[in-house]
Amino acid sequence: MKKIVFYISVCSLILFCGCYDDSPIESKPGESIDPVTNLQANIREGEEEDIVLNWDLPSDYPEDVIEPVSVHIQVKIDGRREGGDIVLDSAPETYTYSPYDESMNYSFTVKVLAIVETSEPHESDLRYSLGETVEL
Repeated sequence: MKKIVFYISVCSLILFCGCYDDSPIESKPGESIDPVTNLQANIREGEEEDIVLNWDLPSDYPEDVIEPVSVHIQVKIDGRREGGDIVLDSAPETYTYSPYDESMNYSFTVKVLAIVETSEPHESDLRYSLGETVEL
């Protein structure tokens, strides 16, 4: 009987702790970073077709952000993260992805990635914005 009560208690604890509904991005200390806006993806014709992404960065950042910011792009091909993750430095507002295969579905999630000043030794100095996604 003690084992049953113990297992029920453990399962209940896991269930209640697993239901925490706060995004890791939004739960980080400090002011959140605004996401990119006007995200667009266009196919550029040429010898080899590629995808050109364009976006606008936020006009201002929280005080603890060290500029210039970076941009993090997550690429999914046919719903899988086969395209990898790309980090671009120096506040870019465009990126060209290749090769493009018209038989595949592409998804690009673009986030602002910033280094922030922190005095806490166990606190990450990286902060992400929420992502904006465009699909082809």
